[in-house]
Amino acid sequence: MRLRKSKNFLLTIWVYTGYYRLWFLNSEMKIVQSIVYWLFVFCLPVMLITSTLCCEVNELRLYEYGFDKYEISEATGIDKLELKRVAQHLIDYFSLRADSAQITVLKKGQEFSLFNERELVHLEDVRGLIQLDYWVQRGALLLLIICVLVLFFSFKVGWRIVVQGLLWGSLVTVGLMAVLALWALFGFERFFLLFHLVSFSNEYWLLDPAKDYLIRLFPEGFFYDAALFGFGAVILEAVILGGIAFGILRLKGQRK
Repeated sequence: MRLRKSKNFLLTIWVYTGYYRLWFLNSEMKIVQSIVYWLFVFCLPVMLITSTLCCEVNELRLYEYGFDKYEISEATGIDKLELKRVAQHLIDYFSLRADSAQITVLKKGQEFSLFNERELVHLEDVRGLIQLDYWVQRGALLLLIICVLVLFFSFKVGWRIVVQGLLWGSLVTVGLMAVLALWALFGFERFFLLFHLVSFSNEYWLLDPAKDYLIRLFPEGFFYDAALFGFGAVILEAVILGGIAFGILRLKGQRK
């Protein structure tokens, strides 16, 4: 009798142990699934922001817009065709298609090297940041794809979860960009200063408009416009993606 009770007791312990082990395993899997899901959500704003920055850096028309708006040709004495050539050269330099940022330009019939040593060092630092942006963009895209594959094939979630993730990612992007855009709109000088303090480990970004062409080519207003264009573009991209995701969820919900 005692032996039978002992066996029953051990059997009960084994059953409960198995139950709680399964419960803990399921809980851990849900935690991992949540981590992958939210990683997917937050990869979306990173990818949209870095992709938009890549586009801006390589968009020649943005440089020409700034040159025209701020009358850079009149301010520097360099004609517009030469300024366009400078902009294209900088694009090539930032994309590793040119070894040096230095370029010879024509001004009033005389050729001269446009940038001094301090400007060249700063442009090299800028190129490093842009290349970092490229790598972050690729990493975010790769991580985004991996998260989708893991959600689909490892956790067997339906397409609805992924679409909801796109919607949440779009909302996070819009919220973040709205905050940054308002900050830039009403306090760009502080925003611009903080960006340089965080991004650069030296003071070569402190240039003199009286003798440094780089700051005359790209005054603070140019970066203000570029920042607002960028924020607006990212918000538009997020709204489009979020609208598509919301429309799909709503359409599928109505069909049920």
